[in-house]
Amino acid sequence: MASAVGYFFFAGLRTFVVVFANRYYGLADAALAVPLLVIGAVAVLGTVTGGRLADTLLRRGSHTARLVVAAVGYLVAVIGFGPGLLVTAVPIAVAFFSLGAAGLAAANPPLDAARLDIVPGRLWGRGESVRTVTRLAAETIAPIVFGVTADHLGGRGESGTGLRNAFLVMLVPLVINGAMVAASRRTYPTDTVTATASDRLGRD
Repeated sequence: MASAVGYFFFAGLRTFVVVFANRYYGLADAALAVPLLVIGAVAVLGTVTGGRLADTLLRRGSHTARLVVAAVGYLVAVIGFGPGLLVTAVPIAVAFFSLGAAGLAAANPPLDAARLDIVPGRLWGRGESVRTVTRLAAETIAPIVFGVTADHLGGRGESGTGLRNAFLVMLVPLVINGAMVAASRRTYPTDTVTATASDRLGRD
């Protein structure tokens, strides 16, 4: 669910980012190339960093490192996107959005790995089916939810305020995500051991 909510936010952001930049910051489509390239590059860096950091901490004995990195990633996303949506200076906004994109992207690799840790290998196919359906459902409804929310929060004008408010509201699920992933640290070690034992019994 945490992974699906992350993709939900990203899908909504991806759908409306150009419209939002046009209306809220007054940027033409041609002027968006460099900011989007910067944000995208930092997001890729966040993806690589999140996976490597989780693996490094795991090797050093932190058994819940994957969950910790994912939870921190969602927190960083909120810290980045929140102020970025409130400022009107484009360079400052790009810096905050880059931080938010890096945090959101960094949460995915360790969270995906953690999900496989707690599912026995012979059930990975079914597990991935559930994950894929959940993710596609989240990505499908995201544009509708973001659009309706923007309309209800002042989005019928051309200022982009409604979209800004919608993005701010949708940061709340990311906060819940971080708390949910952090709370799962209590059961994750047991679930991991159970999945490993199930695989061992299956081979025997």
